[in-house]
Amino acid sequence: MAYEDIILRKEEGVATIIFNRPDSLNAIGGRMRENVLDAVQDVKTDKNIRVLVVTGAGKAFCAGGNLKEMERLSVEVGLVERREFVRNVAHKIVENIRGLEKPVIALVNGPAIGAGCNIALACDLRIASEKARFGEGFINMGLVSDYGGLYFLPRLVGPAKALELYFTGDVIDAKEAQRLGIVNKVAPHEEAERTTYELANRIAKKSPLALGMIKDILYKGLNMDMVTELDLEANANSICLKTEDHREGVRAFLEKREPVFKGS
Repeated sequence: MAYEDIILRKEEGVATIIFNRPDSLNAIGGRMRENVLDAVQDVKTDKNIRVLVVTGAGKAFCAGGNLKEMERLSVEVGLVERREFVRNVAHKIVENIRGLEKPVIALVNGPAIGAGCNIALACDLRIASEKARFGEGFINMGLVSDYGGLYFLPRLVGPAKALELYFTGDVIDAKEAQRLGIVNKVAPHEEAERTTYELANRIAKKSPLALGMIKDILYKGLNMDMVTELDLEANANSICLKTEDHREGVRAFLEKREPVFKGS
């Protein structure tokens, strides 16, 4: 499928969604939202893809919403219509990224601001170039967060720090984002892509069934009591014990070789 505002690339078990509006620092507009939804669905149904990387073309990851488009919509579109669009299109992006039973890595190659920051937060892991910047600048536009930022950020940095970042609209650099626990790793700009794909390819060699279950249970466990979460672990392990991937893992360990997981 051809996309207007993104690029979808697939190679050796790893798919990449590239926000492709570099002239506007990949600000969200045009058909980008719908394109991303379609691409995530493509990745979901492609059994050959085990890991998804999300990044931006050019100098930015994603600079957030397109301000000219936002200004026009504030005049032309009614409150209820806008709310339904956000619920059914915009917010489906982070729902589908988080719900994808495959690891998703954000390669943050430059500024990730507003909605762009929150899309990065929705990903499971974040590798940042030293040129990356993160900011929740909604307050500077008289707005409240969207794309799940008020859900994701306090779970990474705690409520007090999250509120500070939201109340001030401050932009932080990659090293500070790493110190706060937002970013898993910071790499020199010219090495960030290589670092990301080394990690993606390493994860892609693991059991896809187990990866999906780990992601699903970990996120569910954040919102449930320990006993309920332990029950999910017991059920998932019981399923995995019956898989060919588990048998392959045991054989590979005993034979002192790398396992070759098939997802069965």
